[in-house]
Amino acid sequence: MTDHPTPDDRLTDRYGRPQPWSPGQWNDTLETITAHRSVRLWQDRDVDDDVLSTVLAAAQSAPSSSNKQTVSVVAVRDRTVKEQLAGIGKQMSGHVATAPVLLLWLVDFSQIRFLAAQAEQAAADGDADGDGDADGAAGAGEIHGVSSAPPHDLGSLGYLDEPVTSVLDIGITSQTAAIAAESLGLGTVYLGSMRNDIGAVQEILGIPQDVVPFLGLAVGYGDPTENAGVKPRLPMELFVHHDRYNPRADEAGATERAGLLADYDDALVGYFARYGQHPQWSAQTLHRVSQNAATKTKRHLIRQFLEKAGFGLK
Repeated sequence: MTDHPTPDDRLTDRYGRPQPWSPGQWNDTLETITAHRSVRLWQDRDVDDDVLSTVLAAAQSAPSSSNKQTVSVVAVRDRTVKEQLAGIGKQMSGHVATAPVLLLWLVDFSQIRFLAAQAEQAAADGDADGDGDADGAAGAGEIHGVSSAPPHDLGSLGYLDEPVTSVLDIGITSQTAAIAAESLGLGTVYLGSMRNDIGAVQEILGIPQDVVPFLGLAVGYGDPTENAGVKPRLPMELFVHHDRYNPRADEAGATERAGLLADYDDALVGYFARYGQHPQWSAQTLHRVSQNAATKTKRHLIRQFLEKAGFGLK
């Protein structure tokens, strides 16, 4: 690839081979997104407070389901705390301790619970809607067609949709932060390892039981000497379905799928060769969804942490 990669160069890197199409338009946003790579080697350089605040403002600009805003974040700079969090990831987590900033994204309904507690107290005091009017008529009405009586009813937290939607919002919010950070010249890497032991993360960061840490994002200025590249993704033919889902259930479809997956295995082997490794994606992925992979950490206990946080998961 040249020192000034073209859009076609970016797509070649992203898929591990030249693509049969070229972008009709290109801009700095697409350049930032397609050039993404994970960074695990950092420069000895702080992330200024105003830079971090800019990244977090961008994160808060992401969509929020029904504007409930049930995501919050802990920004960690303290080296001792980062080392404790790195211990949760165990081996190959040195980049967690050395990253200038760790962002821990949380499923956080505390603002809503606080409002409900206020409404409940107001109801107990004879002011059902908290507006100083003892008849509580407004509190028993409808907002956007949804009634709430009493106004502190948190019944929806008994269903799976609420925490799942919050986790979805964590993905949207954190990815917006990552794009913003990379547009400012920073590097990022996601830390799913923070789910290895949610209880330990809660203890280290002083997070209450009803708030659930779910995802980490390390942020800093990447060391340009790091031997890291853009990891190829599955062929677009396996990613995109046009108008209807294509199950490839017949013999021809199965043959096509097998060929595309074999091509992708080859692309990943080429990518990992730069590190002196030769893992096959198909075998590696099957291992990662095995029973042993699911239970070697405490990730299989996530449901219990959500239940302790007050979610019914019905």
